[in-house]
Amino acid sequence: MGDKKYIKLNPAKMGFKFRGVVPPKWQSILLDALEALKRDMGASWNSRLLEKEIFWLNVWQDEDDLENDSDIMKISDPEIAKALDKWCRKAVHKYCAQNAIIDGYGFVVNPIGSQPQVWHIDYTTDVAVVWIPMTPFTEKNATQYITLPSDTPKDVLEQVASDVDEVDVDALARGVDYLIVQQVVAKPMSVLYMGRGTIHRGIRNTGKDHRVAFFISVHFIKDYEKNYPYDSDSLRASEPSIESF
Repeated sequence: MGDKKYIKLNPAKMGFKFRGVVPPKWQSILLDALEALKRDMGASWNSRLLEKEIFWLNVWQDEDDLENDSDIMKISDPEIAKALDKWCRKAVHKYCAQNAIIDGYGFVVNPIGSQPQVWHIDYTTDVAVVWIPMTPFTEKNATQYITLPSDTPKDVLEQVASDVDEVDVDALARGVDYLIVQQVVAKPMSVLYMGRGTIHRGIRNTGKDHRVAFFISVHFIKDYEKNYPYDSDSLRASEPSIESF
């Protein structure tokens, strides 16, 4: 069961942790899934890259969060799709905090020459994410994130929580003695766990390769309508199958 009440932002839960490396058997599943999606997309894969905007491919999402099937970028090969789903559910149990509830997975692509994202928290303060680099995470393309001191005032955290879609980092910096901006640099198939409420952003990709990552999104609150006090764009509608950040 997930948390029954709203979990407030906690600096101790924020940030990234290295959980190990994907076993070789499952690495092939992830690679097969990515290649299958590229085949299914055809020319639109390269078209998306040429737009130079960070985008995600939403492969699976909890049916309670879906408005219709068009919100999903399904993998056409049933064997690959089944194997991928099986691994994702095993990965949640193995790599996530206790009582995590899977709500979606897919790929995020940061094309060469992209623009940086705004600082944000994914969906709600209750969400955590498992990230798997499919290509190297380097200082030229990898996610930046913020860690906060343990004594960050409650009112400062509540202000962040009130608008997770665009965090005002300047205002945040004025409310604490310090904050630390870090970056995730990792090899392909590393398992990276981004804790609940992590403030982060994709940066401009100045490298020579398109950066691709697989993600598994989880949450802990079972009933958001009863137990979550804030609103966000992500709670108002389901995600489309392909979307730019």
